[in-house]
Amino acid sequence: SYNTQLGLAYLKQGDRPRAKRKLLTALDLAPDSADVNVAMAYYLEKTGEVSKAQVFYQKALVLAPDSGAQLNNYGTFLCRLGHYKEAERYFLRAANDIHYIHTAAAYENAGLCAAAVPDYSKAKHYYLKALQQDPRRKQALYELAAIELKEKHASKALEYMQKYPALSLTDPNILAMGVEAARQAGKRNIEGEYKQRLARLDRKSTRLNSSHGYRS
Repeated sequence: SYNTQLGLAYLKQGDRPRAKRKLLTALDLAPDSADVNVAMAYYLEKTGEVSKAQVFYQKALVLAPDSGAQLNNYGTFLCRLGHYKEAERYFLRAANDIHYIHTAAAYENAGLCAAAVPDYSKAKHYYLKALQQDPRRKQALYELAAIELKEKHASKALEYMQKYPALSLTDPNILAMGVEAARQAGKRNIEGEYKQRLARLDRKSTRLNSSHGYRS
C-alpha cells in the first residue's frame, strides 16, 4: 500500500516517528495484509523491539502461510537473530513456492545462514543453487569463491569465476579475488589478465567519480 511504501521510505531516511505513523495507518486500513504486517515487523526490528517484531512476522506468515516472500522474510529475521537451523527451513520452504520469483535470493540467504554456523559445505551447495536459479547473483559467486579460497581450493574458486565471466569480470571485488585465486593456483597468465582488467575497472570508476563535477 501507499502508506506502507511511505513508511518504509521514512524508515530508510531515518525519520522513525513519521515511518511509524504511516505504518500504523497502513495497519489500521489493512490489518489482514501480510505485506503490511511484515513492514511493521521490519520497523519494530530496526527500532530494537525484536519480540514485538517476531509477533508481526509470524502474523504475516499466518496470513500468507505458503508465500515464498513471507517465508523468506521470516527466515532472514531468524538468521539475523542467530537461529540458523530454523531459518534454513524457512528459506527452503520459500524456494519451494512455485509462484515465488526470487528463489535464488532464498537459496543465497540459506547459504549466508549456513556460512554463519559455519557449515561451509552446505553454504556452497546453496550458493550454487542460487547461481543455477539466477546466474546474475554476484554475492552468491563472491561468497562461494571466498569459501573455496578459505579452504585452500584456489583452482576451484578460479573455475567458478571463469564459469560466470559476466559477474567476475565486471565486479572489482570478485575480480580482485580472482587475481588472488589465480596467484595461489599458479595461473600466471590469468593473474596478469585479471590484474589488467581490474586496473581498467579502477580507472573507469575514477573517471566516473571525477566526471560528476561536484564541488565541496
